[in-house]
Amino acid sequence: MCIGTERAEQIFVFDVLALKAYNLHPLMKILADPAVKKIMWDCRNDFVEILAAYGVALQGVLDLQLAEIESRVSVRGEMEWKRMARLAAGGRRLPLPVIKQNPDLFLAFTVCKAWTPALRRLASLPLARTVSTHSFAPSLVVDNSYVVEQVVNMHKTNGSVIWMERPLLPQLLQYAAHDIEMIGALYEHFKQEGWIMPRKEDVLVDQSMRYAYSLYYQGRVSDDDVFGSSSLLPLDVLREPRGLTVPCQGCHRMQSLHCFTISKRGRKIVARTNVCRVCQIKLLIKQANYRVSWVHVNVPVSFRI
Repeated sequence: MCIGTERAEQIFVFDVLALKAYNLHPLMKILADPAVKKIMWDCRNDFVEILAAYGVALQGVLDLQLAEIESRVSVRGEMEWKRMARLAAGGRRLPLPVIKQNPDLFLAFTVCKAWTPALRRLASLPLARTVSTHSFAPSLVVDNSYVVEQVVNMHKTNGSVIWMERPLLPQLLQYAAHDIEMIGALYEHFKQEGWIMPRKEDVLVDQSMRYAYSLYYQGRVSDDDVFGSSSLLPLDVLREPRGLTVPCQGCHRMQSLHCFTISKRGRKIVARTNVCRVCQIKLLIKQANYRVSWVHVNVPVSFRI
C-alpha cells in the first residue's frame, strides 16, 4: 500500500503482508480521518479491499476520475454526441443505434476513463505550463516507462506472485511509488486547468464518497460477475439521491427511482424494474441471460424524479 504527500515530495510504501495489524494502526487512523484528504483515481476497489481486510472505511476521498468526468461539460464543453460515442466505444461496447433507440435507458449515463488519456495530455504539455505546480510532471510519464514495461513483462511471465516474494524487487517498489507521483501530478494539473476548483472541492469529496460506497453492498465479487465493477459511472454519484430509494437486485445499491426504468399511470409511478439502468446496460454489454422484471412501487402522486 502506498501513500504520499500532496505533491508526492514524500512517498511511503507499506508492506501490509509483513506488518501486523497493530503496526498498521497509525496508517488506518489516517485513512479513516475525514480531515485528511485522500487524492485517488477510481477509489471504488481500494475502498472495498481496505474495508474487507481491515474493517476501515476510507474517508475524505477526492477522486480525480470524477473531476475529469465533471470537467467534460462544465469546462471543456463536451457535446452530447461525444457522450454517446464514448458509450458506444466505436461499437466495441454497444452498437450506437441501440443507444439512440433507447434514450431513456441511457439518459445521464457516462463512461469512466482510465487515467492514461489524462497522463498523455499532461505529458504533452510544455514545461512552462507545469513549472509552477509540478515541475517534473511531463517527464514522469516517460521516465518511468521502462520500469512499467519491465513490471508488465514480469506479470506476463510469473503472474501476481511476484508481489508475494520478499524482499520486493526494486522495480516493483518503484512501480508502486510511481502511482503516487502520477496522482500528485494530475491533481496539480487538474487544479491548474480549472477541472478542480477550491470552492467546489467539498462537493467533489461528497461525490467521491458516494462513488467509494458504490460497490459497498456488493463487496468483493468474482471477475466474471455480470453486475461487478464496470466503466459505467453509477447513477446517484454526481448528485445526491433524492426521494424514495429502493434496492437493485443486481448491484444491491439503494438508489433513487430515476436510476431504474419506471412505468407510470398518468403522473403516478406504479412500477420500476428489478435492476437499475446501470445493471441493465451491463446485461446488454455482456449479452447475459437475466430476467428483467417489474416491481410494484407505492409513490405519492406529488412525487417527482
